[in-house]
Amino acid sequence: MEQEIQQSWWKRNWKWALPTGGCLTILIVVFSIIGFGAYKVFNELSNDTSALAFVKVVMEVQKNKEVANALGKPIDIRDGDFDPEMADLLDLEMQLEGKKSDGILTVKAVRIDDTWVYSVFTVTVEDTGEVIDLIRTVNN
Repeated sequence: MEQEIQQSWWKRNWKWALPTGGCLTILIVVFSIIGFGAYKVFNELSNDTSALAFVKVVMEVQKNKEVANALGKPIDIRDGDFDPEMADLLDLEMQLEGKKSDGILTVKAVRIDDTWVYSVFTVTVEDTGEVIDLIRTVNN
């Protein structure tokens, strides 16, 4: 009787184990790098930086009915001097252009304990001199 020699697991399965294990390792590394990158981006964006405060200001101006009635839609923002590096301070004065009239957006805010505190948030309509105070909209 001849005794059969049992081959090792690797010798019997290398043809499928090597490509599968190699591809799986590459996929794990790639998804780990992508996941870490996404984590860093979302972590940075979750910190309420002045860039996010600027976006909030622009959204408030665009959706405010009183400003829309005074300037006319669409409202374009011109002369935007904004420095996103100023993480705890927002000091803006921007030209607004609407269908009916132009205006000036003035915003002064400071971040205290991850909350933006606005001291000035107004739109001044150039034709009439009307000042629209928007602080109440951002503090709600």
